[in-house]
Amino acid sequence: MNHFKHSDRERLSPNRAAERLVDLAYALTVGGAMEIHVAGERVSVPVARELVLESASESKGREVKLELALTWSVPETCGDIADDAVPRRP
Repeated sequence: MNHFKHSDRERLSPNRAAERLVDLAYALTVGGAMEIHVAGERVSVPVARELVLESASESKGREVKLELALTWSVPETCGDIADDAVPRRP
């Protein structure tokens, strides 16, 4: 499998943030592969049958922080991560 690392931060409206989460939930629900964007390029990542969800939250004054992390291992039979077409939410 190819290796990559990318992080991003952007300001979004609550509606746009919700749309991103719905897109992620849809990709996880249909299975197969999930599309992510890494440095401006589309990457299709195989999704495992079991994932680990980690969450953390904190507040400082008026700032609230919620972090979610999903991790999983891709089976060796999936091969390299490729720019394959992935299902899109209707």
